[in-house]
Amino acid sequence: MESILLILSLLCLLTGIFRNSLAPGKYYPALFAVVCTLFVLLAGRYAVQINKLSVSRAFADTGVRQNLQVLVTLHLLFTLGFAASKMQKAFGLKRNLFYRALEYIPALLVFPSLFYLHVVLLYSFPGVSFAYVGIAFAGFTLLCLGGGAYLFRAAVPETELRTELLLLVELLLFVLMLCLNLA
Repeated sequence: MESILLILSLLCLLTGIFRNSLAPGKYYPALFAVVCTLFVLLAGRYAVQINKLSVSRAFADTGVRQNLQVLVTLHLLFTLGFAASKMQKAFGLKRNLFYRALEYIPALLVFPSLFYLHVVLLYSFPGVSFAYVGIAFAGFTLLCLGGGAYLFRAAVPETELRTELLLLVELLLFVLMLCLNLA
């Protein structure tokens, strides 16, 4: 169960990187990375109060997993609208306000996955101060989400290919979430 949750969290971060690489403007990925870094720093005191046993107990409940499935489905619907907006823009079609607004909505699952990874990291390094782990994870978040988006944008300059890769990773995330609900 823990390994599936870890894979789901890492896939959520990967979709956040892919989605940021498609974000409009030059500075949106950096701004989103700073917001995620501030989230990690501010959520650190709440992550300390949660232990891994309570997280495992919560995910053992089928109601929590079903609620998480609803959240993943909602995230997937926003991503599909985001991809439709990107494809309309790529093909020169006129987009209405709803599709243009979807480009500015960040990846929803990045924040819960960052919180879960923070909790996992806190208890993976016994003897290390929680503050040091939190600061190191915040720096990693800034580099990973901000720098990863710019690197992915430079490595794959075609918007259509980046959108396709985003949809494939989102589909994998959805299928893994279905497998988690069946377990």
